[in-house]
Amino acid sequence: MRIPESIVKKITEEADIVAIIGENIKLEKKGNDYKGICPFHNDSNPSFSVSPSKRVYKCFSCGESGNAITFIQKYKNLSFPQAIKYVGERMGINVEYEDDENTKSFQKYYRIMKEAESYYEFYLKNSKEGLEALDYLKKRNINYEIIKRFGIGLASKDMDLLYKSLTEKENPELPIDLLNIGLIKVNDKGNYYDVFRNRIMFSITDTNGNIVGFSGRIYKKTNSNEPKYVNSSESDIFKKNSILYNFSYAINTIKQKNCLFIFEGFMDIIAAYRANVLNCTATMGTALTETHISMIKKVTNNIVLCFDGDNAGINATKKAIHMLTTSGLNVKVLLVPEGLDPDEYGEKYGLDALNNFLENGSISSAEYLYQIAKNDLNLNDPFSIESFKNEVFRFLKYFNSNSLNQFYMKKIADDLAIKSESVENDFNHNKIDVDFVRKDENKIVSRNTKYIKKKYISSEKALIYYAYNNKQNCNLIFDTLGIYEGVNNINRDILFKIFDFYKKNDTINDDFINLLEKSELDSLNEIISDINLDKLLPIEKYLEVLKTYKSEKITEKILEKFEKNEVNDDLLKKFIKAKRASIKIIKRNEE
Repeated sequence: MRIPESIVKKITEEADIVAIIGENIKLEKKGNDYKGICPFHNDSNPSFSVSPSKRVYKCFSCGESGNAITFIQKYKNLSFPQAIKYVGERMGINVEYEDDENTKSFQKYYRIMKEAESYYEFYLKNSKEGLEALDYLKKRNINYEIIKRFGIGLASKDMDLLYKSLTEKENPELPIDLLNIGLIKVNDKGNYYDVFRNRIMFSITDTNGNIVGFSGRIYKKTNSNEPKYVNSSESDIFKKNSILYNFSYAINTIKQKNCLFIFEGFMDIIAAYRANVLNCTATMGTALTETHISMIKKVTNNIVLCFDGDNAGINATKKAIHMLTTSGLNVKVLLVPEGLDPDEYGEKYGLDALNNFLENGSISSAEYLYQIAKNDLNLNDPFSIESFKNEVFRFLKYFNSNSLNQFYMKKIADDLAIKSESVENDFNHNKIDVDFVRKDENKIVSRNTKYIKKKYISSEKALIYYAYNNKQNCNLIFDTLGIYEGVNNINRDILFKIFDFYKKNDTINDDFINLLEKSELDSLNEIISDINLDKLLPIEKYLEVLKTYKSEKITEKILEKFEKNEVNDDLLKKFIKAKRASIKIIKRNEE
């Protein structure tokens, strides 16, 4: 997007900074300047100053400063061209810029999505079906203000009412556009029909506030086993791995509070909103991704996780703790009592209690992991005691903090009614077993062939998990291993298909799933669902194991050549190189 420099200069130099900022925060005149509460941090005393003569603002507490354009960029999370256009319109200046073809298409798609949202909201408020849906929402404490704020609407039970409503104007390209952004589909007879039907609709926005998709929720019982929620399919504007629900609306509050609550569902977000906790987002029914974390790190380093207390929620929390902590973020967790979710907690105890719980009820991620491990502790069962200790030892080694070690050694001792010295001895002797040892100067052997084979396979599965979730990891794997035969043929084929897919794509999507054979898809799903992030080591550890495997395979083949007297100088060099590589790896592991 390119805007003429003269227009940019005119808007920047002539914008009424007091009027622009005053639209968004309350300003009071103090002498020649204006003062207000800073919107970029948790400000209690007015430390935000606006100078109309200099056309700049500055917060004397957090240091944020700039002009009218930079304020709008930061406050509304807009790009520079978008901020120029926003301010220009308020000055009566028509800002036009040239878009590339993709940007033009996206702007067109955003307009269509906005029209769809208006249709869903209109249908909710002005139809017979809408009366039933409104009654359901009322019972969930969702009023008209919340409906407007969260872009809530209703999809008709009719097959194609949205399609007909949006295509009243003659536009031959519109059906294709609706198909591209997942609002309609086409059947075998060539007839278009709505994707969302008979569902309460929630608008989903990107970080700039553009509507990029919808999520439809059933609101009355049906005879079918249809899912509770249906989300828009992936499209040019809707990428699940880069969308966090409510994030665009929460950005400014997140910056002010320097904290972000992450929930699982829409209703939890709305419950938090009703309790006046606005710095919150929700994962779109998917696990956190590297893209999500990159988005989050731009606005805060402090996270509070609040997922369900069932097994799925506990596993999701553990994985999120691992990813967020590894990325350098500070993580706390909310354990909602009685197995309730935040929405249910607010319903049972009231919004003031929910606000207090959300603001003051979090515990450290280490304490959460300790309590979860302790839930399965049976003091009358020695095996349960050992399992409990080992589970705590694992996460302590993950956090790698002497102060945490000391704190939880004492806590384990108190809970088990044993001496701290005993716990410390167990912890110090709880070493990760080395897979390989040198039996003598010239031989590298396995302690247990079956165990080592399992280690190879588990390492291969871990690399598949790393490769699947991150293109950079995938490239590292193939740069390190090069030509790789694989321990398991199916796993090997999955790895190569991931690598080939990343050559043309930056992220894994539904198109990749369609490339897999059924056996490969089953194996991939099993790997992803079974991976235990508490025990997941850095990628380099698994690469070391499989480099050893590769060296051993080379050695085996060369030894076969020796036995057949098919030896030459090149083979001898390869044999020596393979042995040296394996010995280096073993030395590193022993250290």
